Amino acid sequence: MLMGGMLAGCYDLDIPPKNILNGEQIYTEAGITAFMAGIYSRLPMEDFNFGGDNNSKGGFFYWAFFSNDMAGSTGEFCHVQASGMTAGAIAKGYWNDAYVIIRQLNTLLQDLPQYEGKLSGVKEWIAEARFLRAYTYFALVKRYGGVPILDHPQDPANEDLNVGRSTHAESVRFILNDLDYAIANMSNKKVTGRANAMVAAALKSKVALYAGSVARYGGEFEYVGKKFGKLVCGLPADSANMYFAEAYDAATKVKASGAYKLYLGNPSDLAENFRQIFANADNSSESIFIRQYDINNNVHSFDAVSCPARMTSTYGDRYNVTLDWVELFDGLPLDPATGRLKTTDENGFYNVYNDEYELLKNAEPRLRGSIMMPGYSYKGIYLDIRSGLIKEEIDPEDAKISKFIPDDGETATAWKQNSWFNTNIVRDFNKVDAQKDYTTSDGVKLKPNGMDGTNNGSSRCTCTGFHGLKYLNLSWTRGDTQLHKSTQSWIDMRYAEVLLNRAEAAIELAQGGGASLVKDGGNLLQEAMDDINAIRQRAGAKLIQNVGELSATPRENERGSGINSFVFAPNEALHIVRVERYKEMAFEHKLFWDLRRWFTFHDQIKNYRRRMLAPFLFAKGAKISEKTGNATGKFIYDTRVVEQLAGGRLTFNKTQYYDNIPQGQLTINPLLEGNKNQ
Repeated sequence: MLMGGMLAGCYDLDIPPKNILNGEQIYTEAGITAFMAGIYSRLPMEDFNFGGDNNSKGGFFYWAFFSNDMAGSTGEFCHVQASGMTAGAIAKGYWNDAYVIIRQLNTLLQDLPQYEGKLSGVKEWIAEARFLRAYTYFALVKRYGGVPILDHPQDPANEDLNVGRSTHAESVRFILNDLDYAIANMSNKKVTGRANAMVAAALKSKVALYAGSVARYGGEFEYVGKKFGKLVCGLPADSANMYFAEAYDAATKVKASGAYKLYLGNPSDLAENFRQIFANADNSSESIFIRQYDINNNVHSFDAVSCPARMTSTYGDRYNVTLDWVELFDGLPLDPATGRLKTTDENGFYNVYNDEYELLKNAEPRLRGSIMMPGYSYKGIYLDIRSGLIKEEIDPEDAKISKFIPDDGETATAWKQNSWFNTNIVRDFNKVDAQKDYTTSDGVKLKPNGMDGTNNGSSRCTCTGFHGLKYLNLSWTRGDTQLHKSTQSWIDMRYAEVLLNRAEAAIELAQGGGASLVKDGGNLLQEAMDDINAIRQRAGAKLIQNVGELSATPRENERGSGINSFVFAPNEALHIVRVERYKEMAFEHKLFWDLRRWFTFHDQIKNYRRRMLAPFLFAKGAKISEKTGNATGKFIYDTRVVEQLAGGRLTFNKTQYYDNIPQGQLTINPLLEGNKNQ
């Protein structure tokens, strides 16, 4: 039974349109199944079709996902058409559609008890409806704080339809109560794209963790409404441990059930194994809650938009992963003082590498499972990335080339301003078939910028030196890869996230004096270490050696000040789990909400310039590989601010931690009040 997106019907229980199920038709096995499928298809899931502008769905159900800033604003990726960050980030005014879903579910919840004995599984249908209501309310609460809570269908004949906002705490508790009911009254039976008790527990771990973070870190951003004196944004600080305990217990319930486990279908190749988590989402042991697509009903365009230009028939190249994110991974030659990739020697001269593999070859496998690597084959095409050629007059065997541009996260000077670069580097920003060949004395013809290399914005190639891989369908040919044709499933919740939720909650409890609140006792830091290590082992990363590494030693947060300094955290233990989330959950629309609930967004993403890795091939000695068809030879690598986005600084404003209530709602509802900045 495919309920996560296959049916897009809209079933209004109150005013049923013609030819749509209504009344008694709904309260049959077939009727309620169809009705619920319609609800699932309209859930506010931040999937492939989330984030578009100029639509009426509050950011949802819009094909051009690349126009949103959810991942672009967090330092995960960028592209040349997203140089800045829109004020308010993803604030799209999601509201009306949520309350349509809530009203329909409330009507169902009101009517279902009458069908006890007439309809099979009434209790489970009620529990499932409460899960869906909780899911929808969470989409509202994480955006706005406290919202109007409706637990029944309003009757215009007997009650005022205008309802004011509940407090933030009341709104969170309403969601958690719905999830507790769902956990207690649903089975663990797995149906793809549909909730069960463990799906509800996984969602509870997320909701409660979010609330705990708001309570612990969001005090500066609390807001008491002026009309009614309610704390509509913010949760009491003394409630943090309670929420973290609920998150930990819910995640523990999922873990103890054994219903899900980390995907390990290809243990001999951990990079490919990580990629397969997403390629095999429908059948993965790790997928907890997914949305499915179908060519006849519901599609997306992730492949056409995201693939390198050579691998798609339309668009392409909107998935350029930043060097800042890549540098979070183990096994790279990083400067311990800055945490940035070290591609020069102690005298400031570029290191010379023997091929396109050498620089990144020792990175943890999860990195290669997340991004495309030069020299590797994807969709039958070997990736070929260069930022230019070093003229043949320069011999790699005795070259002493000083760094072109300082890599300080600030300097955005164009390469051409460097006189040596301007004299000795050949670049061509045209598309591959229009690039002018550089011919060596041996007659070897070289494309200056490679087939998939960096450019000046005109030829749809990566602006960061990296192309993303996670979620791409590698089974398609270039001709197959078209707009509105992709159908791979989106994983909304997976087991790795639950383990990370559990680890973070455990650390927060251990550090915050809340260990006595958890149900199963034990050494919370040991539990956190075990959960993080389970993910790291699957990733091929370094394991935490002892719980002492999960210390409460405070951290100074400043980009470029040490290993993994891109991610901000108050202390060492929380920094470890936050970096792990950044690596594991990137490009899954999770990190945006993490930065909002940690309240580090305005510090971490402040006057921030994205950075790139730029490979330059020595023309002297270069050959064309018979295997790949690409140029190969010796390389140097420059690290710097993305040249094409020189003016594109990102700053998250403190006013953006809570979205503004849609103005139209404030106009029509006198009992509703806006947030602090309205």
